[in-house]
Amino acid sequence: MIREQVVARVRQTALSLGAAATGTEWHLFGSVDRDEEDAEDIDLMILCASDDQADSLRRSIDPDALLLPLHLCFLTFSEAAELDAVRIQQSSVIFP
Repeated sequence: MIREQVVARVRQTALSLGAAATGTEWHLFGSVDRDEEDAEDIDLMILCASDDQADSLRRSIDPDALLLPLHLCFLTFSEAAELDAVRIQQSSVIFP
């Protein structure tokens, strides 16, 4: 149940950023993604086209605006591919 609420809030946040979030991919991972009842934080990885886009989003996202504390990880698509981050974190795309 918590996963559903978090996904809705995170998607709402992404949509509210408009053009700043264009071309990004937002991935949920960790305990909330697994919908664990005792989840204590939101693990969110945002893949961006560039470092500049990541910096802009970092400044725009309020980490206190969600249901639980937010742990953000920003990577460019090339960094994520090099690290194989999506597979390693077993993340789920929640935006777009």
